[in-house]
Formats: sequence, structure tokens, C-alpha cells
Amino acid sequence: MNFTKQLFPSIFFIFLFLPGSIFSQTLEEYNKRRYELGGWVGAANPMPGTPTVQILDTTLGGGFYARIPWPWVFYTELGGSYAVFLSRSERALTTIPIYAALAYQIPLELPIQFFLKGGGGYAYVVARPADTARWNPLLYTGLEASFIAGRRIRIGVRVDYNKIFETNMDVPNQYRFPLASPYDDPRLQNPANYQLHNADFFYFGLTVGVLF
Repeated sequence: MNFTKQLFPSIFFIFLFLPGSIFSQTLEEYNKRRYELGGWVGAANPMPGTPTVQILDTTLGGGFYARIPWPWVFYTELGGSYAVFLSRSERALTTIPIYAALAYQIPLELPIQFFLKGGGGYAYVVARPADTARWNPLLYTGLEASFIAGRRIRIGVRVDYNKIFETNMDVPNQYRFPLASPYDDPRLQNPANYQLHNADFFYFGLTVGVLF
């Protein structure tokens, strides 16, 4: 009888407190390592101190991302963006970068979470007035500061840096040789005026994501 009196309070204590403890630990790990899908909108800027900022103006850009908690302590982030950079002249540049990156969450016990990201991909670039359209290699790095509102919504800010490589390509034949055509832009017929430059951009935007 004494054993029974001691057994029932012990069982009651286990069923009362143990599930809550297990659930809280599972929820904490669940919030830290979850799949995520979101988007961002903000300023798209030519990088200061580069030739890009001397030609193009700041504009509004936006993008999307998907974040997968793998491999190891990293996340795999896939994303892309869209921006149309104008200028005071007839020049303009449309960029659609697509990237894959590893994201590392800095292990700080703070309500705000910080992610460092690095990777690469390709950017679809349309340059005017030449109207050339092609895919160029892309270098991507980023920093994000965000917090989880409730259990499924992430809100924060992000800074991305894109370097679009153009110098790895050859000058098109129509600009390499002085051959004139009535359909060519006369401003581009001199091969000495055609130069290849890498383009540098950074993006600062507000981001909202949904955790799954």
C-alpha cells in the first residue's frame, strides 16, 4: 500500500511536467532549424567606389529566397532578385541574378538572429542601348538580421552584394571588327569604345519569411 501511494504521485508528476519539458525543447529546436520561404523588397544600389556607380542610378528591387536547414550547421539558401537600373543618359541595365549559397546562423543567444551568407550563381543581364542579353557568372555574399514573430513569420533586414563577371567573355565579333550595318548602333561600331567591365551591386531590403 505504501508503494502504491508513492507510485501514483510519481506517475502524476511525470505525466504533468515531462511532456511540457520535451515539447519546449522540441519547439526551440524546431524554431532554429526549419524550412523557410520568403521575399524581400528594398533599395538596389550600384556599389560605391566602382565604375558601376558612375553610370547607373539607385533603383527599387525585390527578390525571393528559400532556405533549407542542411548541411550540418549551415543552411542552403536559393534565391533570386530583379532590378532595372536607369541612368541620366540612355544607358540602362536589367539584372536578374539567381544564386545558391550557404547560410550560417551566428550562435548568439539573442532575440535577433544573424545570418552570414556566401555563394554564387548566374545573372541574366540586359544592357541598353546595345540590347545585349546573356547570362554572366555571379558572386554572392550577404548578411541578414531578423527575428521570429510568433512561430511562423520571420521579419528582418538584409544586405546582399552581387558581383557580375563580364570580363571573362570576349568582345562580340560585330564590335571586334569595324564592319558597319544599317542595324548596328553607330555609337558601338568603334571596337576601341567597347570595353568589358564587372558590375558591382548591393541591395538593402526588408524581408519577410514563412517558416514550415
